[in-house]
Amino acid sequence: MSAMLAACTPQPGGSSADQASSQPSTSSVPSKPSPTPTPTVTVEPVLVVASVDVDGKHVTASGYVQGVIQDGGACTYTFTREGSPAVKVQHEGVADRSTTSCGEAQPDIAQFTRGSWQVTLEYVSDGKDYVSTPLAVEVP
Repeated sequence: MSAMLAACTPQPGGSSADQASSQPSTSSVPSKPSPTPTPTVTVEPVLVVASVDVDGKHVTASGYVQGVIQDGGACTYTFTREGSPAVKVQHEGVADRSTTSCGEAQPDIAQFTRGSWQVTLEYVSDGKDYVSTPLAVEVP
């Protein structure tokens, strides 16, 4: 019987596993993980091109919205020139692989007077309004 008791009692020079199990635990209570910061996403309409078509019949602009991928937002291309009425073309945003595409606007050149115009791309979704940096278009 003494052999059974000896097996249950730590012996001097025993294995480290035996010594570790007989030692009181010194580990601390795990702390709550710190919250992961939420990355801020910048939603920004981007004009890719704004020019008069080679055939001279249309003014073309195209763009997309970075920072959001969704169907259904309103994309509005607005062409402005001091002293002339604004020309607006609206498209519905379409989700693509990494952005929201606003397609292409091709208003007839007859809507424009000669000179320098500015075009912006505005995107409205979920009550929020975003506007691109304007690009210049020279209408001959």
